[in-house]
Amino acid sequence: MLDTVKKFPEQAEESLKLKLDFEFEGIKNVAVAGMGGSAISGDILKHFSKIPFFVLRDYEIPPFIDENTLFIAISYSGNTEETLTCFEKAIKKCKTLAITSGGKLSEMAENKIIIPSGMQPRAAIAYLLFPLAKLLSKMNVLSQINIEEAIYLIKSNRNQIEKVAEKIAHEIEGIPIIYGHGFASAIARRWHQQLNENAKMPSFSFCLPECNHNELEAWERKLGNFTCIFLRNRNEDGRIKKRFDFMKKTYKEKAKVVEVFSVGKNDFSRAVSLLYTGDLVSIYKSIIDNIDAEPVNLISKLKEELSQHSRSSSQGFPSERVRSSH
Repeated sequence: MLDTVKKFPEQAEESLKLKLDFEFEGIKNVAVAGMGGSAISGDILKHFSKIPFFVLRDYEIPPFIDENTLFIAISYSGNTEETLTCFEKAIKKCKTLAITSGGKLSEMAENKIIIPSGMQPRAAIAYLLFPLAKLLSKMNVLSQINIEEAIYLIKSNRNQIEKVAEKIAHEIEGIPIIYGHGFASAIARRWHQQLNENAKMPSFSFCLPECNHNELEAWERKLGNFTCIFLRNRNEDGRIKKRFDFMKKTYKEKAKVVEVFSVGKNDFSRAVSLLYTGDLVSIYKSIIDNIDAEPVNLISKLKEELSQHSRSSSQGFPSERVRSSH
């Protein structure tokens, strides 16, 4: 998967060529439904939204969804059962859009962005993020988004990003815990999910300042082997800087602390640079540990058991047998 992940900048450029001739009027809020890597796009973009923006990871949709909602279902395979269940309910209540490579979701959706198939869903993030960012920017839903600048940044700094990512992968010992603030909290989630799926290792993420009201106290105990990775910004709020500095001083007494500073002229570019770095970290870590990053055996096993249950019920959504969900 390393070659595929390295091509993230080219995939981002290619994704902007997808047809986006949709007209949605009267939108007052946005809801993105997805699981795993498919939901991360929503997690990132909600930090730039001018209107209420929600990310759903469940079988249910909230009661506020109505004719003023743009409901966006993202499923790379098109067969993610949670997303399909939500979409089936949403099409009766609001305006809808699907982003998928095919499957049942493509069949159900009137408005859809069809993206290339044949990839691991988690490696298709460029196609799940940039077309949606472009569309929502055109609709004036998002602010402070410069897509071209973000792509130029990661393409022109590719070699440096790869070196940083490989170095971080070598520094990880024990269980990595990722911390971020603002848009970086979404990227922290992405890092831990990629380490879970690609490096097949436990990993967790927390967002500031919330974690300072609970997770911080966990460090009173005698703990095991952890690597704390702080996703930071050079221009972060002074209060956040003080929190990170306190955490660094406290955590390094019991764990390894690695700080990763984003690059870019604006927050969207910084988010994309950290996303690219984290995806590479997870692949390099799998290589270092002699782990095959591509198969997702336990996820596939779970889905097979769920599909057996579905076949015996009336729901009947197809399972995703070959690749991971999302």
